[in-house]
Amino acid sequence: MRDAGAILVIEDDAGIRESLGEFLRSEGFAVDLASDGAEGLALLTARRPDLILVDLHMPGMDGAQFLERLRAAPATAALPVVLMTGARTTGGAVAAADAVLEKPFELDDLMTAVRRFRPRVEA
Repeated sequence: MRDAGAILVIEDDAGIRESLGEFLRSEGFAVDLASDGAEGLALLTARRPDLILVDLHMPGMDGAQFLERLRAAPATAALPVVLMTGARTTGGAVAAADAVLEKPFELDDLMTAVRRFRPRVEA
């Protein structure tokens, strides 16, 4: 399988973050990991991802603040974002995201959301 694209995962829970990274790498994606929105923004300068998975509730810069900054910058405004949240909420962050995954979610649901923006590329 060829590289299926780059995904940035922003999640404060280290176990979830590492598990998502490991799983997505096994599916052929290049993955960068960040523990909060500020770290995620910093990683955007190193490699432009094809898709961003971001947790809504995090200490420091949360998912809503990250999305606000991302959408305000012309260079990153159009990047697709999947918001991951355990909260059943509506509002600005949900409206700014391209898709929402409610936690806990199955890996099949994750891949459905990912493939919506990054179809798997087979060798």
